[in-house]
Amino acid sequence: RKARPELVVLCDVSGSVSGFSHFTLQLVHSLREQFSRVRVFAFVDTVDEVTDFFSTGDDLAASMARMVREAEIVTYDGHSDYGFAFRGFAENYVHTLSPSGSVLILGDGRNNYRDPALGSLELITERARHVHWLNPEPKEYWGTSDSATPQYSEFVPMHECRNIAQLAAVVSQLLPV
Repeated sequence: RKARPELVVLCDVSGSVSGFSHFTLQLVHSLREQFSRVRVFAFVDTVDEVTDFFSTGDDLAASMARMVREAEIVTYDGHSDYGFAFRGFAENYVHTLSPSGSVLILGDGRNNYRDPALGSLELITERARHVHWLNPEPKEYWGTSDSATPQYSEFVPMHECRNIAQLAAVVSQLLPV
């Protein structure tokens, strides 16, 4: 019998992607039984583990509201800082990754012109079997303005995820056969 994989979710919960984050966390929450272990980490400019906010049977909207109130996900100005979040994850949580697990990064990759911390992202990709990035923005916007998606996509396959069909295609790659 094939073992179920582990899943680690790194989720941007800033205002620009909050609807997408809520929807995707709802999907991950409903797929928990497909994975041996699911851990969720949220960030705006600072990353914090929020797994315990999403217990089985809890109301997802209430869990999201509690996470925003109680988790340490904002340190500075409340604008997305993927680089700082990736560095924080690499320093404090990289031990949660396993060679048989998958990482799912959720967000638009808009880093507000800050350091993208590519070395930290590379470390994350080296520690997990699969890493995928779900981006709710249309591909034609990737790399425009403050988007660091071209740099990030050098290390992580980035998938446009604007509808249920696109989401289902990526999630099917994470599930055991």
